[in-house]
Amino acid sequence: MKNALLMKGLLVSLLALILWVPLSMIEHTIEERTRYRAEAVNAIAASSAGEQKLWGPVLTVQVEEEFDEEISGWTPVNGKKGYARRSRSHVITVQPESVDFQGSMVVEKRAFGLYSTPVYELHAVLSGQFVTPSVRALPALGPNATLKWGVPVLSVGVADTRGISGAPKVLLANRELSTARGSVAEAFKTGFHASGPTAVDGNPTALTFSVDMQLAGTSAFGFVPTGEVSTATLSGNWPHPSFGGDFLPRSRTLDKNTFTAQWGTTALASTGVADSTHEARGFQVKLIEPVDVYQQAMRSVKYGFLFIALSFASFFLFEQIKQLRIHPIQYALVGLAQAVFFLLLTSLSEHLSFAAAYGAAAVASVGLVGTYLASVLRSTPRAMGFGAAMATLYGALYGILQSEQNALLLGSVLLFLVLAAFMLGTRRVDWYGAGAERS
Repeated sequence: MKNALLMKGLLVSLLALILWVPLSMIEHTIEERTRYRAEAVNAIAASSAGEQKLWGPVLTVQVEEEFDEEISGWTPVNGKKGYARRSRSHVITVQPESVDFQGSMVVEKRAFGLYSTPVYELHAVLSGQFVTPSVRALPALGPNATLKWGVPVLSVGVADTRGISGAPKVLLANRELSTARGSVAEAFKTGFHASGPTAVDGNPTALTFSVDMQLAGTSAFGFVPTGEVSTATLSGNWPHPSFGGDFLPRSRTLDKNTFTAQWGTTALASTGVADSTHEARGFQVKLIEPVDVYQQAMRSVKYGFLFIALSFASFFLFEQIKQLRIHPIQYALVGLAQAVFFLLLTSLSEHLSFAAAYGAAAVASVGLVGTYLASVLRSTPRAMGFGAAMATLYGALYGILQSEQNALLLGSVLLFLVLAAFMLGTRRVDWYGAGAERS
C-alpha cells in the first residue's frame, strides 16, 4: 500500500489526540483537589477566624444642637415672627493625627484531613494621638444655637470579631476604658468601641490613645491606616510572607524562619475611613505556602501532550529507520504511562514534598516505560536510550516548574531544541522511499 506511511502517521496522530482525554481528566482532578483544599481552609477558618483586617481607630463625637426655627404660616405680631425651639444631632468622625501599629505574629499550621493552612495569633498595639473636634467641624448652625457635646467614642474595625481573644485594653488620655461589641463608626461594619470618660467641650484638645489586643486569624492579615501619618511594623515566624495591599513595605527583613516588615504613609496617599466601606487593603501580608503543589502539578500537566507527542514521534522514527513494527496499542500504552505520571505526581505530592513526589513519579514512569520498550524495540540499549531521553525531559520540566518567572522562556527553548534535534536527525531520511519500502 503506497499510502501506508501516511496512514500510519495519521493513526499515530489520532492516538495522540485521543490521549488528550486522560490528560484533560487529570487536569479536572487537580482542579477538584484544589477546590477540596479551599473547602478545608474555609472549614478551618469557620472553626476559628478567617483572614483578618484592622481599621482605625477613629473617634466619633455626638453633638446635640438646639436652635430656633421659624414657624411656617405664623402671622407676625407687632412685626415679630414666630419661632419654635428645635433640636438635631450631629456625629463628627475624627481621624487620628498619628497612628502607629506594632504587631507580633505567632504562626502555626493547622490541618484538616490531608490539607493544612497557616493560622496565627497576633499581638497588636495601636497607639497615637487624636485632636478633639471644634465647632468648625459642624455644619452651619441654626439661629441662637446651643450645643451639648457628648463623650468621645473610640472605634476599631475588625474583619472577623471571632478572632478577638479576651477584652482589648483601650487607653484614652491615659485612662483605661471598658470596651463593647460593635463599631459606632459607620465606616466599620464590625469591630468594637470604647466610650471616653468625659465629654469634650468644643475646644481642640490632644488625646493620646493606645489599643492593646490579641487577634487570631487564618492565612492573611491587613491593616488599613486612618491617620494623617500612619506607620506599621509587623513581624512573624513564617518564612514565606507575600506583601500586597495598597502599600508595599518601606523595608523588610526575611530569613530562614521569620520576617519583619515596616510600612509608612500619610493621609495624602490614603483615603482611610472612606475606603474602609469598600475593599481597601492598606498594609497586607499573606502567609503563603512555599510550593503550591496543585499549581505546580497543573503547570506540569500542560506539557503532557508535548511529552506524548515526542514519544510517538520517536517511535515513528524508529519504525521507519530501523524497520521496526510498533503496534498502535503499544503507542497507546506508552502514552497512557506518561499521562499517569502526572496523576501519580499529584497524588504523591499530597503526602510528600513536591521534589520527592516528582522524583518518585519520574523514576516509576521511566522505569515502567523503559522495561516495556526493551521488548517493544527488541533491544535493551535502545530502551535504555529512550528511558534516558525521557529522564532528561522530566528533568528539564522540573527545572521549568521551579523557575516560574522564566517558565515560558525555558519551555519555548526546550520545544525549539527538541524540534531542531528531530529535524536535524531526520534530514537525510527519504520519507517517500521509507513509505515505498513499507508498502
